[in-house]
Amino acid sequence: MDVYHRPVRTARRDPLHDSTHESTIHTRVRYDAPALPRHQPMYLTLLGALFAGLGLAMAWYGLRPLAVLPRLLRAEVRRPEAVTDADDGEFVAVRGTARAAGETVSAPFTGSDCLGFEFEVTERQPFAVGIPWLDARLDDGVATRSFALEGPDGSNGRLAVRPSPRRFALDTASTVVGVGAKETLPDRIRQFVDAREGLGPVAGWIAAIPFFGARRYVERRIDPGETYLVAGRVEREEGGSLGLTGDLMITDRSVRGLALSRLWRATFPLLAAAVFVAVGLWAIAA
Repeated sequence: MDVYHRPVRTARRDPLHDSTHESTIHTRVRYDAPALPRHQPMYLTLLGALFAGLGLAMAWYGLRPLAVLPRLLRAEVRRPEAVTDADDGEFVAVRGTARAAGETVSAPFTGSDCLGFEFEVTERQPFAVGIPWLDARLDDGVATRSFALEGPDGSNGRLAVRPSPRRFALDTASTVVGVGAKETLPDRIRQFVDAREGLGPVAGWIAAIPFFGARRYVERRIDPGETYLVAGRVEREEGGSLGLTGDLMITDRSVRGLALSRLWRATFPLLAAAVFVAVGLWAIAA
């Protein structure tokens, strides 16, 4: 039996022309990962928040004394007898001569009999040179007494003034006693220092540095017989008597002089506050 084998025809494929040929071209494709947000270091954020916080604190320090100025500039300065028609709680500004309404108090550094005083003790330390308001404050305090304001001739009645010891501050001329780090204290100041806690001698390392360690004993007073401008809210007591009480502004300057003085004192802390806040915001946003 003959076996016939059918020839198998194989297609010869031209790899260059045959469309059935599949060539694989290996190419290197670069896939760029999506951009991820860049996270700043945590310490930079914390540092920025610290600077911003310090700036806001300085701004509060500078702006707080200015809060009363808009009301004061709008108010009419009256004589004591012209306040009788004021409403209870009304903000008024009164100019008159200070008179004792009871006991007086002795000022700490000069010994003067006065109707109230404010004092502070500062020390010149290396970090605060050239910046008086940043001198290290070692001690401060107040003493208040009720007193009265009377008109020019004293016959037009009196207005009672009762400052609050918690919010007592004077915009009056300061008496300053300066004592060098190696100088002997005057007797009265020495007695004051011995009676107060925390007012020890100047630290040795500060006294050894030239121009440092000097202390300033600052005293501001309300002296009987002197003219003052007192601004605050009227309070009517039982029986109908009027008085100025609470958080009062007491000065021996004019309204304009007081406004300029407070604006000048606020200049440096506000500028420093602006710098600190700007640096803090930049660090947070960086």
